[in-house]
Amino acid sequence: MPDTHRRPTSLHLAALVLVALTGGFVTTLIVITGEIATLWPLYIVPIVIAALTYHVGGGVLVSAICAALLVLARYGAGAPSAALPELVVGVVAFTISGVVIGVQAYRSSRHGTILEETSIRDPVTGVYKRAYLDKRLHEELRRSERHGLSCSVLLVEVDCFEAFRNQFGHYKADLMLEHMADVLRVSVRDHDIVGRYDHVTFAIVLPFTAATAVGVVGARLETVVTGTEFEGDVLEPATRCTVRTAHATYPDDGCVRDQLLAVAENRLGAAAS
Repeated sequence: MPDTHRRPTSLHLAALVLVALTGGFVTTLIVITGEIATLWPLYIVPIVIAALTYHVGGGVLVSAICAALLVLARYGAGAPSAALPELVVGVVAFTISGVVIGVQAYRSSRHGTILEETSIRDPVTGVYKRAYLDKRLHEELRRSERHGLSCSVLLVEVDCFEAFRNQFGHYKADLMLEHMADVLRVSVRDHDIVGRYDHVTFAIVLPFTAATAVGVVGARLETVVTGTEFEGDVLEPATRCTVRTAHATYPDDGCVRDQLLAVAENRLGAAAS
């Protein structure tokens, strides 16, 4: 069923239990009372639950199951027969309801996902914002602590930013930062976490990476950026920028996020002097 991979297992189980309980309850009432003509509309409850949780696929599937239960109740459970046209209309209504509710639930889920994704992304560069970066660094440090492995953070400062902005303007300076972020993202591993640390500095969280390895990464990024062309203006269509890097590693330089970031900032400041 669509998009269920984004939902926690507990929600899957709760939804399945609710669908089974409500569907079973309605079926039991029909069998006990024999009032199929008045009770069959209650099958809309499990259909709505399935559509809200599993979207169109869930709504249609449970609609089909409810239709099968209606047929069994009418022909095989000894209940008084309801009018066949009424049941046909009911099954069609169930299916349409499942599809409509499922579509709306899917759109709401996608909208929520897009909003969440947008809220943690820097609008200029497209990489993660500082708040999310701090959160992920904290999580990776805890994971490294559990497994007894290293974790590093690398700061990358664009040291040509002021001169670039003065020469080419704010708009081109933002484009340069966006391009810089793309260069950094494609130059590290897929599971490394790239974010915007401050106005002219990026940070990269490198899980399970020792100090020697992150030093190599920093040197490589400096070389890659130096060899990259950035958009200028009509008089100078392509220009180049440089960056400085500094890093800190758990547990060599500290065991908590703020301590590691402070060490990396001090080293970055020392590299600038």
